[in-house]
Amino acid sequence: MLEKNSEKASTEKEFLPFQMGYLPERFEEKVSIVTKETPRNRLKGLQMMRELMKNDKAFDDTEFDDEFLRLFLRCEEYSIKASFGRLKNMMNLKRDHPYMFTNQLYENIAITFTKNIVTFLPYRCQDGCVIAHINLDNWVPEEFPVIEVKRMAVILLLQSLRDPMTQVNGFKAIINAKSNPIRHLRHCTPQNLYLLYHGCQNCLPGRIHSYHLVNQSITSRFCIEIMKHFFTEELKRKIYIHPSPEKLLDFFPADIIPTEYGGKLKEFDMTGWLKDVMQPEKLANLCGRPKTL
Repeated sequence: MLEKNSEKASTEKEFLPFQMGYLPERFEEKVSIVTKETPRNRLKGLQMMRELMKNDKAFDDTEFDDEFLRLFLRCEEYSIKASFGRLKNMMNLKRDHPYMFTNQLYENIAITFTKNIVTFLPYRCQDGCVIAHINLDNWVPEEFPVIEVKRMAVILLLQSLRDPMTQVNGFKAIINAKSNPIRHLRHCTPQNLYLLYHGCQNCLPGRIHSYHLVNQSITSRFCIEIMKHFFTEELKRKIYIHPSPEKLLDFFPADIIPTEYGGKLKEFDMTGWLKDVMQPEKLANLCGRPKTL
């Protein structure tokens, strides 16, 4: 469990940006391979999902655009049962934790980018994956409360999945686990840790291919000890704990990795993307919207 993989990063020097909005030609063939999408099931899948929703009272008051429903179909390779089950999980998450999906203010959420707490790196891996960067030691709960962390996670993950490149290629995560345990441990409750696991593994309509931990701390060891009871064997294989930050360069090209890990990426600013996806009309469709009469 939790062992380092020997996979090596490519030395290719051309990297696509995080913000795409389309699939380059060389990635188009991955759609059918990765998501099992075809012209026929692309239409049929949506029809079948909507039929199931008509017969489920949980969806009586909410409507979804086709693009949002397609996230679940692509994530589950067009298995209607699995896609609908994941959508139901998301709806139940929204029902049980409504505060995560409401009162989202840009000036509050932007702290995660300006303080480099949780952000996306500006370039994708050669395989098209987005890189999420979590810097735990930069998180000051008094400045960025847990409730805002939860709202932030919903926005960053669901809005980034509106990009077809991310739908097809998914995410990788770099977690800098250096931490002040006095500041952070009190928030690492079983309830919060399970919410993190359940949201990412059972609700999110996207693929997280790997988690790379560096700078292990008391906080991260405690969290892993609690969370390992939830982990599936598949998830365990996705977790890499590196003995030094520089070992990330065995998995990621130096050009797209921050200098603190031995990479070449210097300062960057992703707040423009965040401001765009937090426009009121886009937040209104974040996870369904109330049906109109």
